Amino acid sequence: MRTHHPDADVSLIQHAHDEAAVWHAGQTRRSGDPVLTHCLAVAAIVTDIGMPPSVICAAVLHDVDDTPCPPGRVAEHFGQEIADLISAVRTAKIAAIPLTALDFGVARSPAFKPTREEAVLAIRLADPLHNLRTIAFVAPTRRYLVARETLDVIAPLARGRLDRREP
Repeated sequence: MRTHHPDADVSLIQHAHDEAAVWHAGQTRRSGDPVLTHCLAVAAIVTDIGMPPSVICAAVLHDVDDTPCPPGRVAEHFGQEIADLISAVRTAKIAAIPLTALDFGVARSPAFKPTREEAVLAIRLADPLHNLRTIAFVAPTRRYLVARETLDVIAPLARGRLDRREP
């Protein structure tokens, strides 16, 4: 995060990490890794494309709804904007987000403030990207479904973005 936002206050991200660690305690992925590692990997991907701290925070917390975390707690501790972003990530259909929502090839200034669509798309794409990186631990039937979504939705979306780039 310091690369893209050198002066940012990391306390929000630290608080999100601590909160996610509490709610995901004891949860593991099929690989045996703690679920928290997935949340942090998604946040790292979002960070790498230059998203600001609020979006990184939402990425860390994107799976907290799969825990006993009480409704409203995220809004209470992190604000309604982050809670709404997490909700939008959970309900967004990648194919419904316009191709113009985010250009991954553009360098971002520290003052970059993504639109809601850009933030949702960044997290929504980072999540399955990390899942693909760990797909070896998934049952063959589920692997097929993930691969199919990647081929049918994510790859064309990425291809559309790459095709729009100038040489």
